[in-house]
Amino acid sequence: MKTMQTNRTASTALIYIILVIAALYTLLPLYWLLSSTFKTSSEAIGYPPSLFPRSPTLKNFGRLFDANNFNFSSYYHSLVISLGAMALSCIVATLAGYGLSRFRFPGKKPLMIGIMFFQMVPILALIIPLYQIFSIYGLYNTHTGLILIYATLSAPMNTWILKGYFDTIPDAIEEAAMIDGLSKTQAFMKIAIPIATPGLSASAIFAFFKAWNEYIVAMTLTSSVRPYTVELYRFIGEQGEVDWSLLGTASFIAIVPIFILFSCAQKYFIIGLSGGAIKS
Repeated sequence: MKTMQTNRTASTALIYIILVIAALYTLLPLYWLLSSTFKTSSEAIGYPPSLFPRSPTLKNFGRLFDANNFNFSSYYHSLVISLGAMALSCIVATLAGYGLSRFRFPGKKPLMIGIMFFQMVPILALIIPLYQIFSIYGLYNTHTGLILIYATLSAPMNTWILKGYFDTIPDAIEEAAMIDGLSKTQAFMKIAIPIATPGLSASAIFAFFKAWNEYIVAMTLTSSVRPYTVELYRFIGEQGEVDWSLLGTASFIAIVPIFILFSCAQKYFIIGLSGGAIKS
């Protein structure tokens, strides 16, 4: 008995050690970048590197607000594109997830597999055809073009999330509402969607962050309507030098609001994912 308790304690300690190492491995690069926010340019690239700023400074914020260093409208572009992609992805995924959950039709399983397969296609394999299509139809360098792409990239995963969540809602609830006089559409809008709010919240967060952090598509399909991820590329000089202090400051401004948003909404994200995983 005592040996079993000792083994259990050792296993628990080992798990915590692994988790701490994984957390440090994940957070250290982020800390390193954010610490550069409060370092001078010479200290940020100095050797040996300093873990903490020797002389913390806020001058980098002043330098960043110089229009020659950074275009702050890129944050506006990112916000518009991310919110648009989030809204479109959630609308499409909600309708598709509900249809796959409630209706039976030939080819349903192959369709669901095809939706997930589409999620696995790397965007780099599609970038050249997308560039040609966008150039022909006037979607190049527009908010609409990026919104369509990012919504398409996140909709398959969101469809699976919401399909799983709608599966957990008993049909009897909607049938009872229809007996009371609601139509199928009204039961969907007034009963199913409110109950599925946690799953919808998880889908919205997933779609927003996927669009907010994307770089390759935005770099290829924009020239002036560029999100902040592309604007950060300006800190890489012609010879490959990086102004780490300004890069850290710009990244800090972009990360903090998103970190706060995710911290407030993480419980809905977890509930939505776990709720949709109960039944598929």
